[in-house]
Amino acid sequence: MKKTLVILMLCFLSMSANATTVRFETNVGNIDIELYDEETPITVSNFLAYVNSGKYDDVIFHRVALNGIQVVQGGGFRHQSDGRFSVVATNPQIVNESAVSNTRSTIAMARTEDPNSATNQWFFNVSDNSFHLDETNSRDGYAVFGEVVDGMEVVDLIASLRTLDLRVSNLGGSALNVPSYLFYGSMRSSSFYTNLVEDLTQLDDSHFITIVKAYVLEEPEFKVNAGISGGWFNPATNGQGFYFEMLPDANALLAAWFTYDLFQPEDEVASTIGHPGHRWFTSQGTFDGNTFSQPIALTRNGLFDSTDAVDSFATGTLTIEFNSCTEAEVSYEFDADNVEGSFPITRLSGDNVALCEELSGIAQ
Repeated sequence: MKKTLVILMLCFLSMSANATTVRFETNVGNIDIELYDEETPITVSNFLAYVNSGKYDDVIFHRVALNGIQVVQGGGFRHQSDGRFSVVATNPQIVNESAVSNTRSTIAMARTEDPNSATNQWFFNVSDNSFHLDETNSRDGYAVFGEVVDGMEVVDLIASLRTLDLRVSNLGGSALNVPSYLFYGSMRSSSFYTNLVEDLTQLDDSHFITIVKAYVLEEPEFKVNAGISGGWFNPATNGQGFYFEMLPDANALLAAWFTYDLFQPEDEVASTIGHPGHRWFTSQGTFDGNTFSQPIALTRNGLFDSTDAVDSFATGTLTIEFNSCTEAEVSYEFDADNVEGSFPITRLSGDNVALCEELSGIAQ
């Protein structure tokens, strides 16, 4: 039983790690949505078509419902400078994929009574709406296609705002229940509408919660950080390795490379300290993202406890691409004799791994 549970957990983590994440960059904070690519492929494809075409850019949140079913809805309208609203152009309707429950923090497609009528509008489930919105024997459900993994507090903020009832003439007199931000214009109440705004020219963009931009978050590239400091080595050898010292404030890395000569010296060559075929190279400088590429320095003539001057000169180029907190790829090219190559390195000690992952945003 335990083995089965572990396998299922590993499958879930693997699926989650590969999921597409979309960011809604709003004027009150970011909302990151992890999509259910495997469970609802048609709905996800439809949603991404709107995201990638820019159709969700500058779209407002136009509806908040908190009576029984608690949702925040958007995707369908933009506010214009003349106080009017424009409708987001829709793609063809899609098949209903109501396989996942409408629990809090999920996002689902809005639709009419026709279960296969969803186009561009969606809603966030502010509460657990599974009792009202999930599929049963007597009704079709609403298609959940993702969940908020960061920024649910932004959704809650939108749900907490006062709403304005807007009767929009260019939308056929439709009434939008719009969450408003810092609106102090004139309103009136009636038996049907509360906070009814009759003069829409009182409203400007600052009064609406707007998705400034919607886009797919790219897989984050590993960033070099202070946690990579320490010993690393080439596992294919019995001694070739590096010591790294990361200086984050200076955006710089110090690399000391201990290696063996590619061709060993003659037997009669003596060494005052250590083996004559051993070499220390150093390299230092700034890095770009996860890549360090700087000249290799060879230092000669120095002895322990000696005050004699040493001779240090550039002899090639060292490039290190860090793929994670434990794996990197080294490539090198020496100016003399056209010596070049590449090899993987891994961390010699795991002491700094947790720190490195935390600084990279990997640790959960």
